[in-house]
Amino acid sequence: MPRLVRKNEHIYLSICRKPKRADFSDLNFVHNCLPDRDLSDISLKTSYLGRTERSPLFINALTGGTGLALRINASLADVARLTGLPMAVGSQMVALERSKAEASFKVVRRVNPDGTIWANIGSYASPGMVQKAVRMIRADGVQVHLNVPQELFMTEGDSRFRGMIERIRQITAGINVPVIAKEVGFGIAREQARVLIKSGVEAIDVGGRGGTNFPAIESMRSGKRISGGLEKWGIPTVISLIEVVDAAEGRVDIFASGGTYEALDIAKALSLGACAAGMAGYPLYMLLKKGKKALINKIRTIERDLRLVMMMAGASSIAELQQTPLVITGFTAEWMQRRGIDPSIYAERSML
Repeated sequence: MPRLVRKNEHIYLSICRKPKRADFSDLNFVHNCLPDRDLSDISLKTSYLGRTERSPLFINALTGGTGLALRINASLADVARLTGLPMAVGSQMVALERSKAEASFKVVRRVNPDGTIWANIGSYASPGMVQKAVRMIRADGVQVHLNVPQELFMTEGDSRFRGMIERIRQITAGINVPVIAKEVGFGIAREQARVLIKSGVEAIDVGGRGGTNFPAIESMRSGKRISGGLEKWGIPTVISLIEVVDAAEGRVDIFASGGTYEALDIAKALSLGACAAGMAGYPLYMLLKKGKKALINKIRTIERDLRLVMMMAGASSIAELQQTPLVITGFTAEWMQRRGIDPSIYAERSML
């Protein structure tokens, strides 16, 4: 029961205020006054994990296990169906422990039978547990979430992480769907990205700091203030994305998430090298505060604005957007220099 209570508490506390937005202000497109194309030429299609999707957006992992979670997942699955977006479910461990909780996850496939749906489970799982999670919703892929700080800040959290890397290796070797390594708000650095790639994952979702703040949520749940500034722990989304792109060298697909829900930010993330951008806290907020129709309209607005950004940058596709100049300044540029990544490689790009 504590896990079920926690699921609902996370939902309620997540919507107490509008979700935060990642800081992409150090990244600047160079305006192209001669794009030489029509707006109708702009395509949002993107390919990853062996599939082509109509849009780089996807609904990221949120919840499951409770009656409230069932209703949320049903609504989000319908939004995903109507907008043609992939969707990930929340952690399915609760359903592996309690069969009654399976309905809150199975509803996603029932509502959206032909959509792209990803299972979700923690790095503590065995290959057998992952297989059950995948079968439960006939998933097209599985997210293996990495949430060490959240567990440490959680009153009832786990502090045993020995064997994570080996378990991920076993999962990637024993599962017949793509495995996505996913952080949940603390980011992934270059060194760990390389380990994950060697472990066999096919995609990395950076899940950087900038969106949902789990230390703050756990502080509210426990009524205990987090000391020492630890509520700010993590790698910002932009910097994590840059680090993972540098480590990947094109070997795996990269997803941007962690406060990415505005078109300009998403365009910058795609320009850095992401092939998709995940939204979680913001869709939940929109759904519960303003309703399903408002969320659908927001998704369409993001896609419309993304096309406008691409047009003004002179790109007709995501591949072209990744060749347009992007000037990186401020703290982000300083971080890159200290880490041996040259910011000018982005500024000097050209499609000519």
